[in-house]
Amino acid sequence: MYKDMNNIKILPIFNQAEDGIWADFIRIRGVATHHVCGYSMSQLDRDNWKKEYERAWKLRSFNFAFGAYDNVDLVGFIQGDCVDRIATIRNLYVLPEYMGNKIGSALLNSAEKICTFGATSLDLVSLPSAQKFYEKYDYKPIFSGSNHYIKDVTEQMSARSTVVPVFKITSKVGNTCKKIAKECGEVFNPVLLNGSHRPVFIYLDSFSAIQAFAVAGDDNNSTLNMYVKPNQLKQYITGKFNKEFDNIRTMIAGVQAKNTKVK
Repeated sequence: MYKDMNNIKILPIFNQAEDGIWADFIRIRGVATHHVCGYSMSQLDRDNWKKEYERAWKLRSFNFAFGAYDNVDLVGFIQGDCVDRIATIRNLYVLPEYMGNKIGSALLNSAEKICTFGATSLDLVSLPSAQKFYEKYDYKPIFSGSNHYIKDVTEQMSARSTVVPVFKITSKVGNTCKKIAKECGEVFNPVLLNGSHRPVFIYLDSFSAIQAFAVAGDDNNSTLNMYVKPNQLKQYITGKFNKEFDNIRTMIAGVQAKNTKVK
C-alpha cells in the first residue's frame, strides 16, 4: 500500500526510556513479525522484549534510535547500540501498511550516518525475509548461509552539508565542540551531557567536518543553544538546527497531547 512519504519524518529518539517509546517499539515489532513470519507474540514475548530494551539501555552508554513518524504516530523504528567501536543494529521494523515506501532504507541510512562517529563496523542478525534488503546495502554474512551480517563503516557513509543528531559525545566530537565553543567565547563540557539524553546536533560541511553544534536546554521543549564557527554561514546553519529541533518539539508535543486524550 502506497503511503505519502512527504507526511513521514525520520526523527532521532534521544531518550528511549520516555513513556510510551518501548511500548511503541514492541507494538510495531509484534505486528511486523506477524506479517513477515506469521508468528503471534505472547505476553511473555512482550515482557521479554521490554526487559531486553531496558537491559540494553542500562548497559550501553551509546544507545541510538530513530523513529519514522506519520504525524504523531510511530510507524517504524531502528534501534541499537555501539560498544568497542562495533555498532549493533538490534531492531529495524516497519508497520506492514507502510512497507514498500523505503522507510526501512531511510531508517537504516540515518543509523549508518551517526555510527560513523563511534564505530568501525556495523553488525546485525537478520530475519530470513530481510536478508536481501540488507544485502542490497552491502551487508555481508559472516559465512555463507548465515543470517549474521556485518558491514565496514566507510567514509562514504559520512553525512555532508547537513545536521546530524549525536547520541553520545565521543572524544573526537567532544574535542571539536570544545574548540568551537571556545571560539564563540563559551565553555563546553561534554561529560555533563552524556547520560542526560538531551537533544544534541552537529553540523557537518561538505567534507564531513564539524563546523557547528547545538544543544537543547534543560527543558528539551524550550531552548536550543547553538555554537557556530565564526567563519561559517551562521544564519544558514542555525536555521537548519532550528528546523531539526522544531520537528522534534512538534512531535513530542503531539505525542503528549495524543497520550493525554487516551488517558
